[in-house]
Amino acid sequence: MGQSTATADELAGIWKEVFGGEPDLDRDLAELGIQSVKLIEIVLRVQDRLAVTLSLDSLLVPTTLRALADEIDRVREATA
Repeated sequence: MGQSTATADELAGIWKEVFGGEPDLDRDLAELGIQSVKLIEIVLRVQDRLAVTLSLDSLLVPTTLRALADEIDRVREATA
């Protein structure tokens, strides 16, 4: 398991609101039951709370929530 970050913790909270239940940050997103309508909801919440604009494609590339949190941090740094 990887180290937790503030972004990963925030993303886990968003995931919990959208899907319910506590997510495993290191589990494959496909195994977590990700659906396109829910992806849109996650993108909108990430944009609102984390001030990061993600494309839907960016949610399909990372394989885990932790990897997605790393991508969010990378986007933040690139746009700062």
